[in-house]
Amino acid sequence: MKRLLVIALFGVQACLSQEASDACPAANGFFADAVQCDRYYECRENEIEDKLCPDGLVFSDKNSKLERCDFPFNVDCGDRPELQDPQPSTNCPRKNGYFPHRDPSVCDQFFFCSDGQFNLITCSPGLVFDAKTGTCAWPGEANRVGCSGKDVNKFTCPEPLPNDGGVVNPNPLYADPEDCQHFYVCINNVEPRRNGCPLGYVFNDDTKQCDDPANVPECKDFYGEVEEK
Repeated sequence: MKRLLVIALFGVQACLSQEASDACPAANGFFADAVQCDRYYECRENEIEDKLCPDGLVFSDKNSKLERCDFPFNVDCGDRPELQDPQPSTNCPRKNGYFPHRDPSVCDQFFFCSDGQFNLITCSPGLVFDAKTGTCAWPGEANRVGCSGKDVNKFTCPEPLPNDGGVVNPNPLYADPEDCQHFYVCINNVEPRRNGCPLGYVFNDDTKQCDDPANVPECKDFYGEVEEK
């Protein structure tokens, strides 16, 4: 009877060991779950442990030797679309990540959340937050509703005119009517991107170059006006 019990126990142990081995693609390493992007497994000598990334992060399966959870825009989840239930807090839809401002009309600000604590970050002038990359980008690249270059800059690219040779400049420059130091590049004659001259210079709309204020009559006193303000 004892012999039969020993054989039975050995059989169960062998079966469990085989199941663990089958579950691990390799004896050691870190491996992605088949359907849930923030879930993964650690295998140690074919012993498997179920793990979960912090809320808002997903598992990067680029290197099975590294245990790495990263932001979603850095990882291709592919056919692993599922995620754990969110753990929201003030301004943070999830505990970790980069998230748009709650007001959709605020294009140039976003929240960086770390363990449920948020920081409000403002993009450089002319840029908007792009949730696809977690960075600030040109409005045309971010492609957000209500956050186009026209919406952000309050500037509309004029109808393009051909030069003497009948050629239309695809990316013409125009002076910023509100600020002598700055100008707009109209990408494909549609999207205005605001750029600036170095400090001490102004944009010359005749030459389409940055110039000394003395050479641009309407801007000759610009820096004096700025200092007075």
